[in-house]
Amino acid sequence: MWQWGLLGWVLVSGIAAVLHYRFRRSEPGFTPEVAGFVLRLETILAKNHPDVEFVGMLSDQFACVLAVDGQETPVSLHDAYRHEMAFPDSFPVFVARLLDEIREFGLDRVEDLDLAFASQQLLPQIRSRDWLESKGCFGDSGLVHRWLNDQLVTVYVVDAPNCMLFLCRAHLKRWRKTEEDIHNLAVANLRRLDPAQFAQIRSVAEPLRVEVGDGYDAARVLLLEEADGLLVAIPDRDVLWVGLEDGTDLESLMADTREIAGCAPHPISPEVFRIIGGQLEAVRAGAKAR
Repeated sequence: MWQWGLLGWVLVSGIAAVLHYRFRRSEPGFTPEVAGFVLRLETILAKNHPDVEFVGMLSDQFACVLAVDGQETPVSLHDAYRHEMAFPDSFPVFVARLLDEIREFGLDRVEDLDLAFASQQLLPQIRSRDWLESKGCFGDSGLVHRWLNDQLVTVYVVDAPNCMLFLCRAHLKRWRKTEEDIHNLAVANLRRLDPAQFAQIRSVAEPLRVEVGDGYDAARVLLLEEADGLLVAIPDRDVLWVGLEDGTDLESLMADTREIAGCAPHPISPEVFRIIGGQLEAVRAGAKAR
């Protein structure tokens, strides 16, 4: 039976491809029974496996994404649901065994990741200092990161077809690369995602809100390093606001940013920032646009 469960997981991994980070922003239309099952799964993970994160449901199939040992991995829920319905008392044991199988058969190891492949799939993500401190170390391998300011960091992921893998120091050691090498590769790949939009945010004349939904909206702030004087807000991983200081209602912008960050699926910062010398400086309450 466990072999069939593993086979189901592998099939989902193959077909999830580029969908692994595109979750519904609202709860899917589950029946009460399914909604209760998903809630119980999340509860068991939070209680028994705090190092595993329930990231969200995939939008078009009965599967979720779990972050296991720093990798976001799609997992079929069909077998898990049937088991929970038939044997609710042993469901925690089922979950533990499923996680063991994922770790044994489903995760890319440091030695399995080839630099030639990774360099083509490498992209940056912006995360908060709190996120880095709580989730930035898996085992004895800390995540590769670069500080944007005292609140924000850039981390790096390999956005592979069947998982999203965070780079750690062990990868750099194996590849004999520096953080600077990885950063330059990731930003270059980010710039190529949408050249037209890259030009648009660099020459913004009116306030612009970027919400492509590909998991790298906030990270596009890295393409603005030389755009001094712009105001930016990155309340969520999938939101980037860019605008000129002149004519901006800072109080309203700051209030909106705090509100979005407060209910964001992937919160980053409730602050509004000003780009100065390629750095992000937080705009304080009461400040006026220059």
